[in-house]
Amino acid sequence: MNKLLLSASALVLGLTIANQASADCNGLYLAARGGVVKHDLDKPKSGGNANDNKFDKKRFMAGAAIGYRYNYFRGELEYVWRDKIKNHNVSIGDFGEKSENNQKFNTYSYMLNGYIDLAPYHWITPYIGGGIGYTKYKYKSQTTGQGTSFDIRSSKTNFTWALGGGLSLKVTNRFNVDAGYRYYDMGDYKYENGYKRDLTAQEVYGGIRYVF
Repeated sequence: MNKLLLSASALVLGLTIANQASADCNGLYLAARGGVVKHDLDKPKSGGNANDNKFDKKRFMAGAAIGYRYNYFRGELEYVWRDKIKNHNVSIGDFGEKSENNQKFNTYSYMLNGYIDLAPYHWITPYIGGGIGYTKYKYKSQTTGQGTSFDIRSSKTNFTWALGGGLSLKVTNRFNVDAGYRYYDMGDYKYENGYKRDLTAQEVYGGIRYVF
């Protein structure tokens, strides 16, 4: 009988601790992320030169999110900022005349994300996630030389979806450190002359998250 009572007490105590840990993990949270992003422009869908405007350079990204966690699930609203990509090109004409071209390109996104924590009450848990939202890109090209100067500017807002996953380290029941990867499809990039290219991005990030 004593052993039975001891086992029952241990079970109740274990369930109480588990429920308390579950409650401590749930609730409203804020998250901050930073990492490296690499844009990719696919081959043109029609016309143009596949080597034009190379924006496939790695750049810094930063994000901030507000969300809610309940057991295995998290949902959040996130803003993602990405640093400008800059290109500088110099060309020399047949008669020695020099022409310079400076390009700037950047994107930022507003996303609605959802995650599944596969082992939310362990010290380390893998997670998978995805999101939908929109991305705005901005492009500027300035050409100078031979006494002339002209600018080309374009911007567009596209539907965006993302998929990814990572690992989360539980420092405390309320404080987590995340590391992950995301793939973005940002829709079409349109040039001034009308041809299009698919715009995607890959991102590796680290971040912190705190449940209130």
